[in-house]
Amino acid sequence: MGNSTAKSPRKKINWTKNCQDLSKDSRMKVMEVQADEEEKRSVKSNTSDKYKHEKESELGKSLEEEKKKNMELQKELDLQISLKAEMEVAMKLLEKDIHDKQDTIISLRRQLDDIKLINLEMYKKLQECESSLKHKTELIAKLEAKTESMGSTIHQLDEKLQEDKNVRKNLEENSRSLGQKAAIAETRAVAAEGDLRIEREWRISLQESMMRDRDKISILNQEVESLKSIGQKYIALQEEQHQLKIQYSEAQKTLEEVGATLSENKLQLAEMLEKEAKSTDETPNWTSDKDAVACAACAKEFNIARRKHHCRRCGHIFCGACSEKTVALVGNTKPVRVCDACFVEVRLT
Repeated sequence: MGNSTAKSPRKKINWTKNCQDLSKDSRMKVMEVQADEEEKRSVKSNTSDKYKHEKESELGKSLEEEKKKNMELQKELDLQISLKAEMEVAMKLLEKDIHDKQDTIISLRRQLDDIKLINLEMYKKLQECESSLKHKTELIAKLEAKTESMGSTIHQLDEKLQEDKNVRKNLEENSRSLGQKAAIAETRAVAAEGDLRIEREWRISLQESMMRDRDKISILNQEVESLKSIGQKYIALQEEQHQLKIQYSEAQKTLEEVGATLSENKLQLAEMLEKEAKSTDETPNWTSDKDAVACAACAKEFNIARRKHHCRRCGHIFCGACSEKTVALVGNTKPVRVCDACFVEVRLT
C-alpha cells in the first residue's frame, strides 16, 4: 500500500513535467509567430507600393490566424497551470492520507497487543472453545479462499492499470503531434484519469480489506495453537485423573478390608463384654456378622458408609439409622444400643 501511494505522486510529477514541456513548446511557437511578423514588416517596407495593399491584406489575414493560434496556445497554457495547481493539491492530500494510514497501523498494532493479552485468558475457556473450534476452522478456510480471490482481483487490476498507463502515454503522444485535436485528447485524458482514480481507490480499499483479513487469519491461527496446547493439557489431566481413580479404587478396597476387620474386632469385643456382663441364660440369639447382608428393619445393604450394629436385646443386625436409640437393660451398667422395635417394647414394659 505504501508503494502504490509513492508511485502515484511520481506519476503526477511526470504529468506536471509534461505540462511544463507543452508550455515551453507554446512559448516557442509564440516567439516564432513574432519573428514571422517582423520579417513580414521588413518585407512590407522593401516591396513596391503597387503590391503593398495586397500584401498587407494577406499579412493581416495571416496575422489574425496567428493571433487565433496564440489565443489557443494561451488557453492551453492556462489549463496546464490549473492542472499543475490541482496536482499540488492532490500531492498534499496524498501526504495527509499517508499520515492517516500510519496512525491506523499504530492503532492496529496496539489492538494486536490487546488481543495477545486476551489470548492468555483463553486457557480458562476450554469447553466453550471445543464447540467453536470447528466453526473457526471453517471460517479460516473461507477467509483463505477469499484472500486468494482478492489476490487474483488485485492482479487483474494491476494489469488493467498498466494498460491504462499505456493508453495514457499514447494519448499524450497524439496530443503533442496533433495540435488541432488537443481539445478532444484533453477530454479523453480527463475521462481516463477519472477511471484511473476510481480504480486506484478501489485497489486501495481491496488492499485494506486484505490486510484486515490477514490479521484475522493470524489471530485465528494463534487461537487454534492455544486451543491445541489446551487440548494436550486436557488429555494429560484426563490421564492423571484416570491414575487417581485407580489409586482411589485401591484405597477404597483397602478401607473396606480395614472396616471389615474393625467391625469383626468390635463384634468380638462386644460379644466378650456381653458374656461377662450377663450372669443368667437370658442372652439373645446373636446373629452372625457374616450372615447379615442387609438391615433387618429397612433392608438396605451394608457398605463402608452403612455399618453393621447388633441390637443388644434381640441380637439381630441393623443399620445405624434403625438402631440409634439406647436403653438400660438388665445386667448392663450403662445404656446400650437397641433397635427401634425393642426400644418400643422396653418402653411399654
